[in-house]
Amino acid sequence: MTMSAKISKLVLICGLVTASLGTTAVMAKEGGHHKQGHSQQKHQARFLLSERGADKLSLTQAQQTQLQTIFDAQKAQFKVLRGDDKEAMKKARMAHKEKMKTLLEMPTFDEAAAKELLTERQTKGEQFALINLRTQHQVWQVLNAEQREKYSAMKKRMGKKGKGGKKGDRGEKKEG
Repeated sequence: MTMSAKISKLVLICGLVTASLGTTAVMAKEGGHHKQGHSQQKHQARFLLSERGADKLSLTQAQQTQLQTIFDAQKAQFKVLRGDDKEAMKKARMAHKEKMKTLLEMPTFDEAAAKELLTERQTKGEQFALINLRTQHQVWQVLNAEQREKYSAMKKRMGKKGKGGKKGDRGEKKEG
């Protein structure tokens, strides 16, 4: 094997380790789902179920009840996917780390095993994303055209604030 091939494999292995450790750390910290998507969903639910959100969007009591049901179902689906057994989650993380260690210690790089390892992690993330998208769709169906327009405009403004724009009404720059 040439020196160039060895270096290429080493770089690939380092990349896999970095990606896997980063994914593992995020999943461990957040209980198996991506923080940004989760927090956005949590903020959306909190806003839409709040008195302020109901007033701003002129939600009817029936709509508020429907939204509560949708977000309760989402929460239950997340709980099932995540699981309650912290010890089992810890064991799964340890098993993943062991597989990574085994992969890295092999004399030759096993690309199929590496792909399988990465796919295991991605599958759970996709399941969380699917639940989020389903919830978004259901929420959208509850809102009428005028409410959708208002809500879209509000989300757009909130998104700009979150990306280095103004924080609150004081005109302060958001620290990042």
